[in-house]
This record gives sequence, structure tokens and C-alpha cells, in this order.
Amino acid sequence: MQFFGDQSRMTNKYPLSPAMAEFVQSSESFFPAHILAQGIAAQRTAYHAMTSHFARVQPQTVTCHDQQLMGVKIRRYQSQQTTNAPRVLFVHGGGFYLGSLDSHHSFCAQLTHDSGLKIISIDYRLAPEAPYPCALNDLMSVYQELLQEDPSPLLLLGDSAGANLIAALTLRCRDNSITAAVGQILIYPALAVPGTLPSHQQLTDAPLLDSASIKFCLENYVGNFNEEKNHPAVNGLTDIPASSLAEIAPLSAPSLAALPPALILAAQFDLLVDDARQYHQRLLQAGASSKLTVIPGLVHGALHGIGLTTEANQLYQAVCSHLTDLCWITE
Repeated sequence: MQFFGDQSRMTNKYPLSPAMAEFVQSSESFFPAHILAQGIAAQRTAYHAMTSHFARVQPQTVTCHDQQLMGVKIRRYQSQQTTNAPRVLFVHGGGFYLGSLDSHHSFCAQLTHDSGLKIISIDYRLAPEAPYPCALNDLMSVYQELLQEDPSPLLLLGDSAGANLIAALTLRCRDNSITAAVGQILIYPALAVPGTLPSHQQLTDAPLLDSASIKFCLENYVGNFNEEKNHPAVNGLTDIPASSLAEIAPLSAPSLAALPPALILAAQFDLLVDDARQYHQRLLQAGASSKLTVIPGLVHGALHGIGLTTEANQLYQAVCSHLTDLCWITE
């Protein structure tokens, strides 16, 4: 994910609150031009430094441990106050090529503390070293193994690219008659072919995620797949077989029927905001349950701003509230 700073743009086109503007500026400071020019390894290091900068102290009531599940590293979180709690499978964002168990550790630990749920975070393989469908295959393997451990349905939660992978997982489960999740919570999801929705054109220079960044992320995610299949990257997404295209851009699926109930949380100042709106509308049209909240003043990536901005706090409270609505709190 590439970051580009322009203070006049944020003031005029994107009138952010002072706290949100400070969050954006601080985030961008970890990605100066020379870091971007050094390539993916340097950007991963910078992303880790950025997320560590915003991380909060792990609540003392929360324990966590890492393990391998079907060859994939996961991190299990549990509150000491609730031992027999339902499970949430969390999938981190980062444009398919950034992020790890550590980048979203603070969020998972705090959510475990506040909800009492068991959170399971997955360290899926990253592009471009492991392009599509590697990350989705990792997610599917872990999901099925968790159902083998305990057949009770899981709740799915993810942000950005992680939300994309969750949406793709629900389609794969439906199409292969695998036990569906009890629900899906998608935080500013990337779901459409780039350039196909109005917000892709209208918000091309949005804070923390612009159109060039989307193209870069997707090229890393599908590039090798396209080369092997003799398809051009990104611009040729429509030439990819329909089953694969639906997993890369879930809004391309012919039908969104029979999918788990969804809570979709979108950011006002995000070029992906119409991905959320369109997914919500198509779920409703297909007879599925869906709730959409577009948070005013929020930007993409603001999950790391929880505790720092009112808008990010609103995002977090919406996640917690939805968990409560589903009666996932264990007393």
C-alpha cells in the first residue's frame, strides 16, 4: 500500500477532522518517497513500524498464543474472563502484500477484551511471493480445520484486503457446500474490479489509499496468475475465468445469494466506498441480510486510529455493537 501526502488536498477535497488529519499525516510519515522507491521489503518494514507506532498496550485480561494450523500460522486470543466463548476468524488487511499477525495484534487483543470472544487471527501468505489464490487457500484451510475442531459456526471479520478474502471465502464455501459462517463483518472492503464504480473515479486521490495504490496491490496479487494463464495483469481482469474473477473481485460473482449475514463498514473518504455500497445492495437484492454504515470523516486504514480519533472509535463501536446484536457475548 502506497501513501501520498498533500495537505491542501486533505483540507479542501477531504475536510478531515483535526485528529483524523493528524492520523493521516502520521501514517504517511512512515512512507516517504525513498521508502516507496526501495520496494516491497522496505514497505513491509515501514508498515510494521507504522502499526507498532499506533498499537495500544495489550489488556492484562487477554492471553494469546501462536500455533501452526494446516501449515499456516495463526494467533489465538482469549479473555481470562470468558473461557467458553464463540470464535471470530480475523483476516488482516494490507493490500495483499503487507501485514502480519503483529500489524493487527492491538486491534485483536482489544476486541477480545471488550467482546469476550475468542479471536483467531491468520497469517496468510503474502503476494507477490504467493499470489492468488494462495492467501485464499490458506484461509480456506484454516477455516475448515477450525470447523473440524469445533463444528459451531464462526464469525468472519476483516479489513480492506482481509475483507476481500472473507467475501471470497463465503463464495467458495457456498459453492462447495461447506458450512457457512454465522456472519461476516467487512471493514472498508475491496470488492470490485478497479475503475468500475463511481467512487473509483471520484476519489482517486483519497487519503492513505489512492487509485495508483489499488492498481499496485492488485498487480502484486494477480500478476503471476495472469502471466501463467497468458492474461494481462489488472486491466485484463475481465479475461480471467469467471470462478477466479469472483474470488479476486467478489462483486463480479453472478450471484450473492445464500451468503452469511453481513455488516459492512465503509469510510466516507475512501475510493472503495462504492464497493461497500454495491455489495450491500446486491446482498439485499439476493435475499441476504446486510447492514451498511458509512462513517462520516473516516479514511481507509483508520482501524489503526482507534483510540485516537472519534471516527475510528465509531468504527470500532459499530463492530462491537454488531457482535452484541448477534448475541455473541458470553456472560
